[in-house]
Amino acid sequence: MTISLPGSKKRSGGLFARKKKPDLFEPTAKNKLDGDQIARLFDKRSRPTKTKPASLNDTEEAAQLQQSSLRGALYSKD
Repeated sequence: MTISLPGSKKRSGGLFARKKKPDLFEPTAKNKLDGDQIARLFDKRSRPTKTKPASLNDTEEAAQLQQSSLRGALYSKD
């Protein structure tokens, strides 16, 4: 008993044939948009947000100093 699979053998296609990879596409935009620019696309009244980076508190600074001293001790040659 034989089973016929869809597709022609001349075209080397069919059910189990590998698909050809398309050529790499170049992006249409030259530069990516940041969050503020994307927000302006949807709402013209949106304003850019001005945020300051958060600073470390005292316990986080102490932990960072302790970690750096431990790292230095780990990699020292003495």
